[in-house]
Amino acid sequence: MVPEGLTAWRVYLYAVSFIALIVAIAGAVNLIAIAIEVFIYPPPQPYPVPQYYPELPGSVAQVVVGLVVWGYHWMLLKKEH
Repeated sequence: MVPEGLTAWRVYLYAVSFIALIVAIAGAVNLIAIAIEVFIYPPPQPYPVPQYYPELPGSVAQVVVGLVVWGYHWMLLKKEH
């Protein structure tokens, strides 16, 4: 019999899932901003300069880690029901 109600374990799972989803969304927003900067509004340059976007690795990591953590905790929540 699965206990019906809000337990500390469920609160933890929902909180971590929510935070991980927010982290993934923030990373995705940064990736979209970088894509807009690269493909839609590139800065004018008088000569070719290799482009480096220092935000790119952090944004990709936010999306990957956020989705993995969210997926794991959401899977645990689904097992509870």
